[in-house]
Amino acid sequence: MRQWPNEPMIRYFGFGNSDAILINDLRVYKDVLHTQCYNFVRTTAFRRLIMDIIGVGLVFAEGNEHKRQRKILGGLFTVSNVKSYLNVFQGKAMMLAEEIDKLISKNGGIMDAKLAYSKVTLDVIGIFALGMELKNLDEPTEFLDCYQTVFDLDTTGQILAAINTIVPIRWLAWLPVPTSNRKFVQANATLRRVLSQITQKRIDEVTAGKTNARSQIQGSPNKDLLTFMVEEKFMSEKDPWTKADLVEQVLNFVATGHETTASALTWATYTLGNYPDVTKKLRLETLEVLKRNPSPSFSDIENMQYLDNFTRETLRVNCPVNGIDRQAIQDCVIAGQPIKKGTILMPIPSVISYNPNVWGEDAEVFNPDRWDRLSGAAADPVAFAAFGYGPRSCIGKAVALLNFKTIIMELVTRFDFEAMQKGKIEVVNPSGQLRPKGPMWVKVSRALDVVA
Repeated sequence: MRQWPNEPMIRYFGFGNSDAILINDLRVYKDVLHTQCYNFVRTTAFRRLIMDIIGVGLVFAEGNEHKRQRKILGGLFTVSNVKSYLNVFQGKAMMLAEEIDKLISKNGGIMDAKLAYSKVTLDVIGIFALGMELKNLDEPTEFLDCYQTVFDLDTTGQILAAINTIVPIRWLAWLPVPTSNRKFVQANATLRRVLSQITQKRIDEVTAGKTNARSQIQGSPNKDLLTFMVEEKFMSEKDPWTKADLVEQVLNFVATGHETTASALTWATYTLGNYPDVTKKLRLETLEVLKRNPSPSFSDIENMQYLDNFTRETLRVNCPVNGIDRQAIQDCVIAGQPIKKGTILMPIPSVISYNPNVWGEDAEVFNPDRWDRLSGAAADPVAFAAFGYGPRSCIGKAVALLNFKTIIMELVTRFDFEAMQKGKIEVVNPSGQLRPKGPMWVKVSRALDVVA
């Protein structure tokens, strides 16, 4: 993109010299993700990269099946239902802040941001998706251990992941191949086993008309994903989902629902550690809101302009999702360019987010204030690429944004951050996420300019 910023499509060659195209223009991005969305499907390579981890579910549904699943699940992601989780999000944010405060007393505030945020977002998604408390902030669970294993691949694991996108080798788990592959396979098997047990228990509870685990969570709303799916689809007389279907959907939402938000928070904290002036601006805005309402409402949070700017700029500069390649299932024309069946197109959010033709010559500069004066291509809704666009955009966008904002609000009012890792951060590669390789160390201290 930097070499050819004016070219809407950049051709490259995939495995075996197959044709592939990097999307470098908003018009092409919109055509592929929206106008002609269902002319493309997930590639085999992408399926092999992450399907073991996140299950089949909505992410890998195609065509009319995707439309049906999206319509059904959309009932859970309405604004009213997401708003009902605000107290849960705020409560978990406070618990995280208390854990960080203990860390300051214990070891001077040296924190692995990636691990801390994985704990809290997994606890949040446990309530939203499963209707149960996982309590990773109290004591790391089997869930956390398994996800750390499958997402944090060592060098050998990364090589195997790359090979697996071309030739499926994960099934070699029990042959004399590297231990990392056995751990990967075991962790995924454990996640499926545990989620299958939870799903069966919920089916039994709903079938028997019993109150499920939601009632045991103080202040918990009435609708969690698993119960919703059991009631709406497993119990349905028309085209019901099987238990296996439910497990795959739960895998989708538990994995992607916590990991992407945790990643966004990790990069946000790294940014705050490098831009103390940004921390202070966020703190001032948050404290002003808290003066008016000690328990901010959904609308209070939505109206926080600088927090919204910071959130969007964090997701623009360090988008948690690397990109999901698409393969044409028929000949088509995209932005005037004939595309042959079988051609792979790569919509990578960062390619759009760093393009100077969209964001200006300072596209690579972190600047939350830019969102107050968007113009030209940057003002196009397609330009904010973090959640995708069109029928396949992230269904959990509202949940992720509210969770992210409530945590940032709680932390910036109490702490200052110092990034301990400078310069370029090494990331897990290949990976579906922009995930730091190894810990992301930050030094946290109590904010001295906050009046109790």
